[in-house]
Amino acid sequence: MFRLAYRNFGTHESLVINHSVNAGSGGGVRWYEVRSPGTTPVIQQQGTYAPSTLFRWMGSAAMDKVGNIAMGYTASSSSTFPNIRFTGRSASDPPGQMGVEQTAVKGIGSQSGPDRWGDYSSMSVDPTDDCTFWFTAQHPAKTAPSNWQTSIVHFKFSNCP
Repeated sequence: MFRLAYRNFGTHESLVINHSVNAGSGGGVRWYEVRSPGTTPVIQQQGTYAPSTLFRWMGSAAMDKVGNIAMGYTASSSSTFPNIRFTGRSASDPPGQMGVEQTAVKGIGSQSGPDRWGDYSSMSVDPTDDCTFWFTAQHPAKTAPSNWQTSIVHFKFSNCP
């Protein structure tokens, strides 16, 4: 689980956090936006993102300067190599809903050995424009006992100037 992301909008403060959960016959990413963490914390919105039977884990979330939320994670199953994927929600979307999942890196292999991989991911907002999201995650480079690599992807919402 990645650290929570903090935003101070002047009129309110927000924390965005996520963790992996069992969801149906797969796994999902449970996410929350908590408002007013310094006074009386309130869950502003929350949801579990699990649009298919794939397992989703090692998520990371962040919020840009207009309140859009992006969430990245690894997704796989017994018949799908680990992929790096992301989703998000515009600040004007109905609360508690994420958008359509996007594949940033299509998996081409799986790890066949005992070493761990994928323990780290990071969704961050670029400080130069406060709109561009940068997502970094690990994934297997090919099927091998221990052969992972790190990929970095970036994107932004069209409503962030």
